[in-house]
Amino acid sequence: MSISVSKKLALIKELIDKGKYEEGIQRINEIEQNKTPIPEESLIIQRFKGLIYHGLGQLEFALKIVEELYRKSQEMNMPFFSLDALFIKGLIIVNFAIGEDFYINLEQHEKLFKLIPPEDTIEFQQREAEFLFSKGAGSFYSGNMDLSLAEFKQSLTLLEKVDPHSSTITGILVYMAYIYGVKGELQISLDITEKVLSLIPKMEYDLPMRMKADIYRLMGGTHHQKGDLNRALEYHTTSLEIYLKSKLGWWTAFAYFNIINVLLALKNIKQAQNYLKKFKQFSNKYRDEFNYVFHQLAESIFLKSSPRLRDHVEAENILKKIVDKDISVFTTNVALTSLCNWYFDEFRISNQIEILEDIHPLIDHLQKNAKLENSYSLLANVKLLKAKLALLQVNMVEARKLLTEAQNIADEHGLKLLAGEISKEHDRLLEELKLWESIKKEQTSVAERLRLASVDGVIERMQGKRAIEPLESGGQQPVLLLILAEGGVLLFSHPFTDKWKRDDDLFGSFLSAFSTFSDEFFSQGLDRAKFGEDTILLQSVGSFSICYLFQGQTYFAKQKLEKFVETLQKEPAIWKTFEKFEKSSQVVELKDIPLMEPLLNDIFVTINS
Repeated sequence: MSISVSKKLALIKELIDKGKYEEGIQRINEIEQNKTPIPEESLIIQRFKGLIYHGLGQLEFALKIVEELYRKSQEMNMPFFSLDALFIKGLIIVNFAIGEDFYINLEQHEKLFKLIPPEDTIEFQQREAEFLFSKGAGSFYSGNMDLSLAEFKQSLTLLEKVDPHSSTITGILVYMAYIYGVKGELQISLDITEKVLSLIPKMEYDLPMRMKADIYRLMGGTHHQKGDLNRALEYHTTSLEIYLKSKLGWWTAFAYFNIINVLLALKNIKQAQNYLKKFKQFSNKYRDEFNYVFHQLAESIFLKSSPRLRDHVEAENILKKIVDKDISVFTTNVALTSLCNWYFDEFRISNQIEILEDIHPLIDHLQKNAKLENSYSLLANVKLLKAKLALLQVNMVEARKLLTEAQNIADEHGLKLLAGEISKEHDRLLEELKLWESIKKEQTSVAERLRLASVDGVIERMQGKRAIEPLESGGQQPVLLLILAEGGVLLFSHPFTDKWKRDDDLFGSFLSAFSTFSDEFFSQGLDRAKFGEDTILLQSVGSFSICYLFQGQTYFAKQKLEKFVETLQKEPAIWKTFEKFEKSSQVVELKDIPLMEPLLNDIFVTINS
């Protein structure tokens, strides 16, 4: 490669990283007009073209370019450029839909990358960083938030080392901000987006308009969840201005919807009406199905803010049509959630239990969409909402089963704040079981049921209008740990308080009741039960059952029990002792297992998770 061409290509790379795509294309045209590039130069130019036309939003053309890049690089046996093609193709496909094509491309990308021997070179590490970026996106769209964050962080570390001005860095940061937002860690999300914005002047480049608008939109949504409506309005308005300049119809429509939503929350009806008029003009000018549906969503929430009943009826009809049309999962979910909210309002006013039957199919539709999109945050919230419905119908067992399922979904997919919130709801239900039983007998009013069930909080969280408050970890009090052999035979007992040592009758009654609890509750898929003022957790490990009795938040108690089980499984000497005593039908004491007492103290007494 000639020195002059090499310098020109380096300049084009710099222009791409600055988001100056038009100038980048001009420079490429100059090279191609003045000289026929050699094969390697030609592949570099193809890579740059793919990135530029992707940045300009000319996705179909960009896709043709990178497919040609892949074909040529394979013919020339230049695998690094094949990796480039697959990386850019993944960026392009995401804009169309997250479906089979995306995962096929990711699988091809991974297979090719693993065939290339690792090198301690900038060229290899750059491709490794891009591969990790692609993997992070794949994990994110599959719903594995923690793995996605880990892969994005690895990619970021590599890029900051080998290509600190890469535009891919901003893409990684925006993904990470969005993931933290989904996890409910809103301040971390805001810190990341503010970091991206602060980097722009320091690095002397501007982000492509679409990405910059996305950042402001994300910040607006985060501030809305945090309850700072004025700042939310400020960021959403800025995002709208950028979207309008970039002529990105779908996203412009979304920005209008966000602004109207915030204005209605601020009770600024006149300003919301002004934006609704502007939105209608935009929708009429750029006739597109997405624009039309977003405008209809905005129209429906505006009509719902009216005091007139006929406006409410019209709003409901609009939402039903959006659900029937089902042009996108996102717009359909917004309509479904709004309908659920309004039917709960109607339920509160009319006191008609039959209205709940109209909500069930809406929630089932939301659940189907959540599974389709691997949206585990939505799925956990839908399960929680179904539990609330079961509560309103005073079906305690079903409500508790659904709460357990909801928490398991949140826990398994790294949604720790949401899992803690659901666990808190479950604990509260256990404390109010007698109250709910009296509600069933006394036919308590619908309004009181809704107040106790706290439906509004779940709906508002699903609509992006409420943040999750972290659980307070203090006040956790261990009471008793049991290990039982098959058939419920006592193998080990460790009281953490004196009352169990002093009161043999209480201990005996607990063991008797425990057998009933395990049969009646845990066999139905529940994860906790109440025994007086204490809560019981049960976990099976091989042929043994471990029972933990405690006071305080179940969420943190469960973490302690899981840590205890995990640690036990790494200590074969402890298991051998248990198996030995089980065979001789003896009860294990602390002196028989020297490791046990410090383990119990470290996990259950010392750790305040």
